[in-house]
Amino acid sequence: MKINFERIEVFEDVAHSRCRVVNIRKELADFIYTNGRGIAAHALALKIYNSKGEEEYDESECGMILEVAKFGTPALIDAINTLLCDGNGA
Repeated sequence: MKINFERIEVFEDVAHSRCRVVNIRKELADFIYTNGRGIAAHALALKIYNSKGEEEYDESECGMILEVAKFGTPALIDAINTLLCDGNGA
């Protein structure tokens, strides 16, 4: 799946009536780096951090992102779930 972590829609309210496009590249990479486990998490954190626009992420990487994201804010959880579970990676 191709994902551009520099342009992610994040809801601004619980009703999901407003959203904004944000760059979560550095924050997500830092979050995976500090909360992930193992060398695969390390590699994924660096891949996201060093990404430039749209990058390809495989099923394993998407699974890791979903796992780590559930420890983030509710807005981050919803943004990642919408992105990865609804297939809107572009």
